[in-house]
Amino acid sequence: MGANVATVVCPLGPRVRSFVGRADSAVVNKVELLPSPFSDAVDLIRLFRGKTISPHSLVALIGAHTTSQQRLTNVTRAGDPQDSTPGVWDVLYYDETYGTIEAPDRVFKFPSDVALAKYSTTAKEWVSFLGNAGQDHWNTDYARAYIRLSLLGVNNINQLTECTKALPARTLEYKNPDQKSMDQWLNSSRVSLTSEEIADRVELGGVVDINSVIAGNSSKETEL
Repeated sequence: MGANVATVVCPLGPRVRSFVGRADSAVVNKVELLPSPFSDAVDLIRLFRGKTISPHSLVALIGAHTTSQQRLTNVTRAGDPQDSTPGVWDVLYYDETYGTIEAPDRVFKFPSDVALAKYSTTAKEWVSFLGNAGQDHWNTDYARAYIRLSLLGVNNINQLTECTKALPARTLEYKNPDQKSMDQWLNSSRVSLTSEEIADRVELGGVVDINSVIAGNSSKETEL
């Protein structure tokens, strides 16, 4: 439910059918279950098919990276986003990962995402999400795929309560008021960010005080 609220309050995000009431498990999950960001397309497709998620749905689900910022894949670039509009649920991620639109230097592309974008089995669906025309198509496909994903392993489906009507309204149009500052940051030097600097980002703008970041790194170099 929390994930679906986060999706719809993100500008341009879809409403996803939401169910609550699944039974909690007393068994701790195994560690390191998430696929590697360096996986190839064949391995990712195999893993998700094993969970009944088709390649088509995998491409739709991975589009959630449009709002993500990596922290651990490359710790020297902690906080770098996966497209140039972090905080906006748009299809720019698909364009910039595929290469139809050149991404700013600070956009961090996961090798696994690039692999899926170019692999024959998944490329056709990837291309269908490109450009503004792909927004509604992606929202529809994502919402459908996420319902399936959210119910994996749920053994009391008939006892769940649907709470979709409790979701906030969608934001159908959005223009980032801080885009100028965002563009400046996206095209700045690849300096690493401290956790405090990452926390200073505004929720929708993703803005960092460029001068303080540059000054902070300059002082570190002086100390060294």
